[in-house]
Amino acid sequence: MVTAAGFAHFGHKVVCVETDSARLAELQSGRIPLFERGLEELIRNNMQCGRLSFSMELEEAVDGHQAIFVTVGTPPLASGRADMGALYEVIETLSRSVTDGQVIVLKSTVPTGTARRVREILALNGNGDRSVEVINNPEFLREGAAVHDFFHPRRIVIGGESPEAIELIKHIYEIGLPHPAPIVVTNNATAEMIKYASNAFLAAKIGFVNELAALCSSVGVDVLEVARAMGLDPRIGPDFLNPGPGWGGSCLPKDLSEFIGLGEANGMPLLISKAVQESNQRQFEIVVGMVEKLVGDLKGKQIGALGLSFKAGTNDMRGSPAVPIIRKMLAAGASVKAFDPAGPGDAALLLVGAEIVPRAFDVAVGSDCMVILTEWPEFQLLDWHAMARQMRHRNLVDSRNLLSSEIARRYGFNYLSMGQV
Repeated sequence: MVTAAGFAHFGHKVVCVETDSARLAELQSGRIPLFERGLEELIRNNMQCGRLSFSMELEEAVDGHQAIFVTVGTPPLASGRADMGALYEVIETLSRSVTDGQVIVLKSTVPTGTARRVREILALNGNGDRSVEVINNPEFLREGAAVHDFFHPRRIVIGGESPEAIELIKHIYEIGLPHPAPIVVTNNATAEMIKYASNAFLAAKIGFVNELAALCSSVGVDVLEVARAMGLDPRIGPDFLNPGPGWGGSCLPKDLSEFIGLGEANGMPLLISKAVQESNQRQFEIVVGMVEKLVGDLKGKQIGALGLSFKAGTNDMRGSPAVPIIRKMLAAGASVKAFDPAGPGDAALLLVGAEIVPRAFDVAVGSDCMVILTEWPEFQLLDWHAMARQMRHRNLVDSRNLLSSEIARRYGFNYLSMGQV
């Protein structure tokens, strides 16, 4: 959605294909089924200008267009490997309708070797005599800041074999970017690997600082001071050195699983990545353990959860650490009231047994402990004095280090955070 609206804003004519009729009707009316700052306005503006439209007919939509961006999901299978069914289904359909000079651009996150397989499908379906190029252009947009990231990319990766096709994709971006961005031009397989390697490294960095926070808590050291000093080293950098309840989202969990599976399939076990995956699972237990440290046995206790989305700025609960943490507390016999500012619609389905409440204030009423699970800045502005007065016991676990221990204790909270003293 962000890519389509962004390209339209650059002045390109963009047609989006959506096969779900209910969702298509939403999109055609200018409503979007997700929360992303600035996106709905961007979509509506470009629809009004006639540069962005939505269709259900793939063959009709691609007719006459120079570049066809494939952005379907590649969710994990039970094995952890990427499910390529939707992508190959699209390619099968495209193979019967693409024409000379068109470029298929794989923006979906795909395993190394996918572009080669796409070329094979195109050839098997009669494209051997037609010049249809395949380009990889992985997406690096952060949920919650995706619109900003699209217009201010840190890098654009373009992988392919045809210099002409690569230049076309470069032009599509360069014509509208307010500032030049680094463009990495490489082959397809390398572009595919860059995406997975990047996410695996980010997961490792987050996993490291989470383990560091636990160690700092054990020895009485403030992890924030340690992380700040580490981040001043340009070889390390300050980004992704904020401890939390574990990484999640729609990308890191599935991409790390595919990365590990790719290594195993090629006889190269990725020991560091497997350890990062295991460490992240332990992080959920650590947060629950912090609650138990304050309230004791969870059976019969009432817990208030602040934040359900995997990060602030989005309503996406895919891979959210809030889900396994709340489920563990429910399994231990606690009752849970939960609130999220974005109001994720699938919260009730994912958290059967929890009560989803309409206000942050509601999670405090009668609670034995509150847990901050998502780093929404709105939570910093809550009337914590009023919240504390509504609780049965003033216990607070801050898994995102949103508050300072001084402020929390000023309101009478027994306060635990990630590695702060």
